[in-house]
Amino acid sequence: VNYHAPSNRHHHHRGNGGVFPGWEEWGTKSGSGRLGKGGTNTNNHDEENESGRYILSPTCGGCYRTHDQNNVPCYDFLQHYLGKHPGSTMREAAEMVGTDVRDCAICNPDTCYGDRLQEGTSSENEKEKDAAGKDVKKNNNNNNNSNDDQYQTKYWRFDQTSPRYTSPTSLVLSSIPSNLRVPPSRFEDIESYIKTKYANPDPENTTNVFLMEYNPGIAPIPLRMRAYLPWNARYLLSLRVTPHNFCFPPSLTDRLSEDVKQTMHSLNHMGLALLDDKYQMIPGHDVVIDIDRQLEAKRESYMGEPAFVDYRLFTLNDELYLHINSDTVILTKLRLRSEGIGAPNDIAEDSLLKKMDQHPIKLKNLYGGDRFRVTLLHQFNTIWGEGKKSVFGKNYALFSVPNATHPTAPDSIYAEMSVHPDHLVQRILPDEYDKLPRDRKIKWRQRRNFKIDYIMQRKMRTVGNATQSSTADAASARVPSFFTADEHWFPGSKSPFKDFAHGGACCVSMSMEEISEAGVAVPDARRDGNWEGVDSVLVGVGHTLVKFYSKNKMPVNERMLIPDTNYVSFLYAFDPRPPFQLLARSGYFCLGFASTSEDEEGGTINPHSVLTRNRPLQQNNETFACAQIHYVSSIIEKLGDSSTAVIGYGMNDCTARLVEVSKKEIARLLFPDPWDMVVSKKPS
Repeated sequence: VNYHAPSNRHHHHRGNGGVFPGWEEWGTKSGSGRLGKGGTNTNNHDEENESGRYILSPTCGGCYRTHDQNNVPCYDFLQHYLGKHPGSTMREAAEMVGTDVRDCAICNPDTCYGDRLQEGTSSENEKEKDAAGKDVKKNNNNNNNSNDDQYQTKYWRFDQTSPRYTSPTSLVLSSIPSNLRVPPSRFEDIESYIKTKYANPDPENTTNVFLMEYNPGIAPIPLRMRAYLPWNARYLLSLRVTPHNFCFPPSLTDRLSEDVKQTMHSLNHMGLALLDDKYQMIPGHDVVIDIDRQLEAKRESYMGEPAFVDYRLFTLNDELYLHINSDTVILTKLRLRSEGIGAPNDIAEDSLLKKMDQHPIKLKNLYGGDRFRVTLLHQFNTIWGEGKKSVFGKNYALFSVPNATHPTAPDSIYAEMSVHPDHLVQRILPDEYDKLPRDRKIKWRQRRNFKIDYIMQRKMRTVGNATQSSTADAASARVPSFFTADEHWFPGSKSPFKDFAHGGACCVSMSMEEISEAGVAVPDARRDGNWEGVDSVLVGVGHTLVKFYSKNKMPVNERMLIPDTNYVSFLYAFDPRPPFQLLARSGYFCLGFASTSEDEEGGTINPHSVLTRNRPLQQNNETFACAQIHYVSSIIEKLGDSSTAVIGYGMNDCTARLVEVSKKEIARLLFPDPWDMVVSKKPS
């Protein structure tokens, strides 16, 4: 393995070279390196690196996020030691706690740096690099590195750890009528504009509204379907189309009345578009569909969450599936047609489906799509279960793997219900269902305890019980591959983010050869037996966020440092064999804003892109160069290029974007060179 020297990870396509205002001063403001203003600075040797991209601290990475078997944070043990031994340093406390508390061994500075450096080494003959990238003699005494006090951990900014990407493309549906878009001239008096539109809030009104499109899903079009579509159609894109948004500052949202906000939230159309291989929309083939009304699934009450929310797409076994977050996750198959292209025998197919009690539903286009026709091949089947641990209600990602017992059979399809700390996966039969009685009571909350309706009635069949593996079961996934500033700012039980992490997008496959070709060390099965026999991994993007209920016990002055509903993402990799053990996860990152320059951004520049900057990600009085809500909703392998992934994400429930990320870049974040992402050596 030939490691690259510590590198600048700023995205090359940013016009200002990746340096944003305030970065140089990061870590120098009051409260940095400590738990809020007036907090106790337990890291009195912390430093900022010169460019302000991360904090340097002698505290071992992961220590402040680790708990003992009784769920007591290791950080609490450190504070207890310092309280009983006045004058002791944090390093002395960490050494004692790391030695005496078994589950807190990660805190021991005498071993943690040697262990981490060895994780990133595949050969005993390799050399380490010092902070300047020069070779230094390697110390092979892994557990008693007498020079470990010269190392420091990097705690990164969220906007400095995102994957480097190319081909950024903004997504704008031309089918949305111009009179249903907020005119840029009204951005400055948007409150007046919204209150005029919703002077008489009426959830039945679908014409005197405004619409935003975001949270993209993308899937390759099955080869057999392309014969009936334009010659250059390669992908199908889905978008949520709704007035509900966070484009504008929080102060505006706070001033709107509840009935206005709920009326806006109740309207959720589905946007679909055909894309070519450059992610450009094919003229005449983007549509907006009022799907919940067509299916008579619109909620009787507009207060509360709507019937359908986000829309995603998955191509599995050469079938195109539409996935919707409803009361829980619902699923059906799609058929796409362009009028006048090919001669499909749809009548015969529909007749056969009806005999199987499937009953295709031809959707009507509300806007656009002069020639584009979309059919649901059957009513939705519902992925759900009874039991508090068996279902989490939304954002399930779907993936398929070859059938282990029948290699010539179709791939087995799975629903990934949660990612971290427990990876919960259920094998599903997406086209088979059991019909439940309409009057049946739901024993446990799905997402919302609505009664069984004709959609929820079709419970999808599953195969066996869900498999469950814990992140803690794999040494290589127990702590993230790099560390971020939230651990440093808010140690122990004060973590600002929810412990439970959903998926957002899954999956692309990466072989061990592809990981090796990225110039990183392939994990060693001798150090973590979970890697035994692994010849490839599946990679997804998960997310977590700050929620008020996770901060209820915090003092007000600390709570103000972690604003609500701020999202971060992370990459994760798991074994494609049951029980789908999570094998690695990256530290947190956020994806950046879209550019408003046609020289830097592909697709159609969305006028709303400037609005996403009204709500940047914020924490500990720091502002980051990304949206408060960046939500990765899709990841697929690029057609014709197995070395590249395509990632789709929404920003502040306002705009949508696609970017390309090389698998080498994904590997470098999951299995980073420790000198690049984790460890720094103190200047001599």
